[in-house]
Amino acid sequence: MKNLVMIKSFPNGLSVVLDANAPFQEILSETSAKFLSSAKFFGDAKMIISFEGRELTVEEEKKLVDAICDHSDLTVLCVVGKDEEKNQEYLKAASKFTQSGDHTDGQFYKGTIRAGQVLETESSVIILGDINPGAQVISSGNIVILGTLYGDAHAGAGGNSSCFIVALDMKPSNITIGEYNTADPVRNTIWKNRQAPKIAFVEDEMIKTEAITTALLNQLQV
Repeated sequence: MKNLVMIKSFPNGLSVVLDANAPFQEILSETSAKFLSSAKFFGDAKMIISFEGRELTVEEEKKLVDAICDHSDLTVLCVVGKDEEKNQEYLKAASKFTQSGDHTDGQFYKGTIRAGQVLETESSVIILGDINPGAQVISSGNIVILGTLYGDAHAGAGGNSSCFIVALDMKPSNITIGEYNTADPVRNTIWKNRQAPKIAFVEDEMIKTEAITTALLNQLQV
């Protein structure tokens, strides 16, 4: 029988390669079966997922993610395009941000931060999860979010405006870096608006948010 679904790993995530011509229902069934049989291997990890091999509608993509979550203990942090160069840029940025400046004692936080919760730290932090609306992250260093930023994020809380905020998907309620603040009321789900990893930083006394590129990293000298 033809292998309709293949699972491959890439840095910090899984690539699900789909047959281009098979009926979607067969793809969905085999995806469920593959992740069910691999559930013990993956455990309860939090993963970034990309789909390759065929064009998917928003509804098809959501059904595939639901199938993965329903047939394993995986948490899908977000869905990204399979662009190895972009993934490497993002991981490079995440590594550098937590080591830059005076904040070399970065820490990890695993899990989604929900409405009403506040995560506060004196060091830079990498968060493996989403920041939900109504949740808040406050760091004296940099903030790197391996998920979606919906809530509030405050980097450089001690007044350091050279800090950064990075997210796989940037849809914040509010961003503060050092003494600078901005509000962004955009509310789109990951299914409707997949975004490139983005960085928020201070330039010319205002907060700017841009997609991560090699040129930008070099410009910022991180």
